Amino acid sequence: MVVYEATRPSHYKAVMSLDEWLKSSGVPGIEGVDTRALVLKLREHGVMMGAVGQEPPDELLDRLRKSPRYDEVNYALMVSPREPEELGGGDMCVGVVDCGVKRSILRELVGRGVKVLRVPCLRWELALDCDAVLFGPGPGNPNLLDRVAEGAEAAVEMRLPVMGICLGHQVVSKALGARLYKLRFGHRASNKPVKDLYFTGRTYITTHNHGYAVDPAGSGLRPWAVQPDDGTVEGLYHPDLPILTTQFHPEAGPGPRDTTWVFDKFLKMAGGPR
Repeated sequence: MVVYEATRPSHYKAVMSLDEWLKSSGVPGIEGVDTRALVLKLREHGVMMGAVGQEPPDELLDRLRKSPRYDEVNYALMVSPREPEELGGGDMCVGVVDCGVKRSILRELVGRGVKVLRVPCLRWELALDCDAVLFGPGPGNPNLLDRVAEGAEAAVEMRLPVMGICLGHQVVSKALGARLYKLRFGHRASNKPVKDLYFTGRTYITTHNHGYAVDPAGSGLRPWAVQPDDGTVEGLYHPDLPILTTQFHPEAGPGPRDTTWVFDKFLKMAGGPR
């Protein structure tokens, strides 16, 4: 964490300082940085590598240059679970291919009365025994996930209802031949507007956390949601197949909760809990 000043806690419910919390969580931090100047540099040059350490600047810079680039590391494989997990109950089963899925997504599904089978991302074939498949979010470069995209392709070929969220949106799109590209400036905020072009015509406030985006040309997928500031595709559907994706996070906790209805639409597409 990089901050200009690590102030003392002022809220009456505070139990520790930022410094204490970072230490307890094993997160490195640094203060005394001109964060406005840092933001201006990033706004000019786009996403850049960075490092925090105690070494002299020249040594730290040398280590950084020798380190693998962010987009060269398959982070999804690092955070995917090692074994399947079954959650909830009900007659309808949704297989969740876990590339780093958030628990809030699982809660949204379980809370709607369905059984969830959460599976490691490279064991996606287990999810194909369910009534529908959801490809969850996760970290890293989606272009490295060819083996996971094979799972999305298999689910589509079986005509299973498919949903993708964030990284899952990119993986599903990749499986159908869309182009994935890195954004010069990623979307990182809990108050990004999304314009619904197809279902409701409304604009929603949503949470974003993505550095890659989808160009759906040639995939058969059509945009149903876009980010009005830069035109980034934020949701896709297929006119003939049961596919629905979101680049944004409809499950964001604590919010905004504007788009949790997307889960209802997906389950309805899959036949609904029985």
